[in-house]
Amino acid sequence: MIPIRDTSVSRGFAPITAIIILMNFGMFLGELHIGEQIFQMFSASPCDIYRYLTKGTGNILHIHWSILVSGFMHAGYIHLFGNMIFLSVFGPAVEKNIGIIRYTLLYLCAVFISFYTHSVFYPTSTIQVVGASGAIAAVMGSHLILNPKAKILTIIPLLFFIEVIEIPSVIFILVWFTLQGANGYLSINSTTTIAWFSHIGGFLMGATIGIRLKWFR
Repeated sequence: MIPIRDTSVSRGFAPITAIIILMNFGMFLGELHIGEQIFQMFSASPCDIYRYLTKGTGNILHIHWSILVSGFMHAGYIHLFGNMIFLSVFGPAVEKNIGIIRYTLLYLCAVFISFYTHSVFYPTSTIQVVGASGAIAAVMGSHLILNPKAKILTIIPLLFFIEVIEIPSVIFILVWFTLQGANGYLSINSTTTIAWFSHIGGFLMGATIGIRLKWFR
């Protein structure tokens, strides 16, 4: 399923979502210009935290700066465009609902929470974690709680045909989350280059904050 638009949201400008998207594209241009070296400069792996906690190696501030920067880096065009499509669909509604300051904090905090969730399951992994998926998952978690009646215009490939239909956001997001959970479960005892638990951790954080903002104001 490829989301196109949240049809329940007025077509107003969402400045923070736009800025985040531009930052991701800007970082990707930097990756293309600098090359693989940029991943050695900024990206982080769970093992960086593990080594710091067990052996005292590394600089904790540099590690967390790398985690933050890596949340805006991507491993390729498909990775980048896929994430930005999801952010452009689900981000504006959440931003308009909770305001630009809380939305910014939600997004930035989710970069760290999603990384640490992945690290709990793969503490000694040296595979670098890059991408905005965990933070976008948090946006989707908040969207599920704050906009349960929304509808998502969605592209659904059906063999040789393409169907474009409106799907309730609750169904779209829960199907997406179920797939993340299933893939995460299947990858527990194997090496994976996709941080499934980063998506799960980000989503649960976003949903929790959505509940806090909606029902405990």
